[in-house]
Amino acid sequence: MTDIGNVNQEALFDQLADEYDLLLGDWKEDLKSQGRQLDALFRRYAGSPVQTVLDCTCGIGTQSIGLGLLGYRVTGTDISGKSVQRARQEAARFNLDIEFAKADLRHLDQTVSKTFDAVISCDNSLPALLTPEDVRAALGQMARRIEPSGICVISIRNFERILAQKTRFNPRHLHEVDGRRVIVFDVWDYLENGLVRFNVFFLKENDGGWDVACRQMVYRALYREDLTAELSRCGFKEIEILDRLDGEPLPFDFYVCSRR
Repeated sequence: MTDIGNVNQEALFDQLADEYDLLLGDWKEDLKSQGRQLDALFRRYAGSPVQTVLDCTCGIGTQSIGLGLLGYRVTGTDISGKSVQRARQEAARFNLDIEFAKADLRHLDQTVSKTFDAVISCDNSLPALLTPEDVRAALGQMARRIEPSGICVISIRNFERILAQKTRFNPRHLHEVDGRRVIVFDVWDYLENGLVRFNVFFLKENDGGWDVACRQMVYRALYREDLTAELSRCGFKEIEILDRLDGEPLPFDFYVCSRR
């Protein structure tokens, strides 16, 4: 049995902070693409113009920076202090003034008191909360940070498909860093109670061969029906689930909802 009480998500994502950009094919281009996707969703679904955004699972700043480049006023929070530190560094490289802070999504009001036109949690962050109670607490916190006419956007993996297929080997990308190849791939373990462990391997070329490092991420399957029910329970309305935008496939399932 896996004791979820012993899973320290803060420590796991701290370990991944320095290499998180390597999970994507081209992180700098991907953050711009994600910024454009979110901008399109805000313009299409928000009840009023979006100017301020809370990215409450900001990681190293992927969505925060993408939106900042489009002129949004962004605040980013994350449970991983090392990820927040890197997000500040990356935002500075893009000459963006984004406020970042370390915060537990389940207790967001201890750090963030303002309300925002939009609140987002992207890139499969919400399933890192490993109990239904934690997910409910997080969604309640997100709801309280949204203006009455505001919008919420959550993107997660399609766990119905993942649990049906139970693919074990998942290749990611081949990079070249400082003239050396870096190969990134996952081996997924399917545990009890809908838990999935992503073992993320980084093979880094050296003078005589390869160095190997493994970082782990642990998620609990969050199904469409369950997440939709929890969103409704927390006061969200007009919930739409999108897997395409303007005919193009989205990388995750996007849940778009409001408090109207």
